[in-house]
Amino acid sequence: MNEELYLVAYKDIEQKEIDEALWLKAMSHASGDKKRAKWAYIELRVDQMLRDPSLRRSSSKKVRKPNHQSGAYMIWISILFFFAIITAAVTLDFVNFSLVFSNALFFFDAPSLIFILPIAILFGVSATSWRTYGRCWTYTLGSAKHVSIKDASSVVRCLNVMGNVAWKMGILGTLIGVALLLKSWDQINNVGAALTVASLTLFYGVLFKLLTYVAEQRVRNHYIH
Repeated sequence: MNEELYLVAYKDIEQKEIDEALWLKAMSHASGDKKRAKWAYIELRVDQMLRDPSLRRSSSKKVRKPNHQSGAYMIWISILFFFAIITAAVTLDFVNFSLVFSNALFFFDAPSLIFILPIAILFGVSATSWRTYGRCWTYTLGSAKHVSIKDASSVVRCLNVMGNVAWKMGILGTLIGVALLLKSWDQINNVGAALTVASLTLFYGVLFKLLTYVAEQRVRNHYIH
């Protein structure tokens, strides 16, 4: 418990949520040396929380040790179920009511995927940081032990930006594909196949948006709410 209180006190300084009276006392103890006052403040803050139960309770909102086991299992189950449904939808032959797995090949297009994912990731990183992008996976899958509300909010923002950019890039890719298709209409033999490829960017964009939305809600529920 004491170790967690030290982390809370450190996060207070990091997030500039400092008790001014306590900080002045720490500065007095450190003879005006800000670096020494920082560590003096931590000791004073921990002592304050140990003496005041209400402060200890409020500190649990800033730093938590959530139990991720059930949530981590459920998100994996949800993702597997999601892809199972998608696979069934794209391979089902509605005429003969049978699965044709070769149909799944029509939904794989590397250029369309490259058009979506790198740009979405880079925008997410530019809105936050590479470190926050890495936390998107550790926070979502439940391997993080101590999480501050500030860090969790940054992860939520990164996931939100990546998801929104993905589906918007999907729309843009589809519009570009349709424009090119219409421009060279007379030279295209298989219009249906060309339209399928043009729509795949939107398919990938919406798919990535759904995954990031689920991850975003999980981070919100476990670390913020």
